[in-house]
Amino acid sequence: MRWSTDGRTGGVMEQYQGFTEQDVRSALAAEGGPDAWETGPAFLQEIDPDHMAENAVVYAKAARETDDAAGLSRRASVAAGSAGGSNGLSFADAEDRLEETERDLAGGEDNGLYDVVEVLRAAMADAVDTRSAVDDLLNGEEGLHPVIQRRIKAAGLEWDMAVCRIDMPEGMADSIRSRNLRLAVNDARVIAGDIGDTIDSYRRRMTWRASELAAGGYDVADGPLGLWTTEGNAAYVAGVVREELARAADDPASVDVARLLDSMAQLRSIVDRGRDLAGVRLEDYAYLDAFYEAVGGGEAFVDLGAILQKRDDLGLDPTASERLDQVAAALGDGMLTAYGHDTVTMPDSLAHLFKVYSWRDEGGAWRDFGKFGEVLGHATTTPTRRMTEDLVSSAVVGIRSQHDNTGSDGVLHAAMLNLPVAREEIGAWNNDWADRKLEAREKDED
Repeated sequence: MRWSTDGRTGGVMEQYQGFTEQDVRSALAAEGGPDAWETGPAFLQEIDPDHMAENAVVYAKAARETDDAAGLSRRASVAAGSAGGSNGLSFADAEDRLEETERDLAGGEDNGLYDVVEVLRAAMADAVDTRSAVDDLLNGEEGLHPVIQRRIKAAGLEWDMAVCRIDMPEGMADSIRSRNLRLAVNDARVIAGDIGDTIDSYRRRMTWRASELAAGGYDVADGPLGLWTTEGNAAYVAGVVREELARAADDPASVDVARLLDSMAQLRSIVDRGRDLAGVRLEDYAYLDAFYEAVGGGEAFVDLGAILQKRDDLGLDPTASERLDQVAAALGDGMLTAYGHDTVTMPDSLAHLFKVYSWRDEGGAWRDFGKFGEVLGHATTTPTRRMTEDLVSSAVVGIRSQHDNTGSDGVLHAAMLNLPVAREEIGAWNNDWADRKLEAREKDED
């Protein structure tokens, strides 16, 4: 805080409060601007250049010791467990090793390994380059922090010059502060936008690469690399899914099924690798949890269910129709894999759909439950005991509460994917509808 004095009497006339970088951040947030103070550092933490160097060395070794792309991630995991790191190599030097392996593979057997290694190397290099770009946008000479600090310093100097004037206008302190704060906020908005665009562009490229790798037989959710299964990437692809579903809710015929499916590649890999839950790691649960939070929880199920209910009117060709089934299965299977554990809490909007009977008097409640069941009717993976108990309860109470609801069928279908537990639970309810569904399912099993 700085003060001015009356040059004739020496009395204090006005005080200058100044402003801080936090003031700039708060002002930008109040205007709905991006929070680069959070997203920027989070991205820097997500990408570790030393870890990328280690991975480049590991994958160079693994690619020479495996026969095809499908086995590369498993071999890389073994190599990572026995490796001593990158031995101080920079990423650039480690990338050279991987590129040398890539060139050696180019003339070998056409088993898809060359293409996969090429994409992996490009992904690692892209991650390191993007991290460097974000770091520069935060801390470089024209980065967020230095630019704002210069604005703060310039405002202070302007005040120091103003207090030397004998005829300084009243309110000069507030004028200097507000004007320079506005300049700082404007600068921050531009730089924060550049940071967001840089990260989003990277994530778009990584989503495309995930599809390329999956097509080549490489599991992006496996192996030591982990670029595709970060919480930041989960939130990004979930945002793409949420945006697409919201758009399709207004115009179902415009649904881009391929874009939805591409955005769920990582989620599907986690589900496939953990079919019996034994293969799901803590970081996988973190990915799934971040995905369902960012996708809007129950809203995503309701929006997708609405599309499924109207599918006959959408004019989908057989390929698109099959992909829509895969999208529904992925969204349902991911939920069944993620939740029903002590360590993971379901988003409120999703948990709400399990308890439709408690808010059935609200408008649209049963319609939403019907759409929820429409999605779960496509599920394929085994739920936990707790999840199975919740599904059976929701289905039976739902059918008791409103006999013509269409959601209970799909919800009970998902429960019976864990048939032993579902059998116990259904038996305890003594409900004719559920008993008939169970009998039909057991006949199918036979």
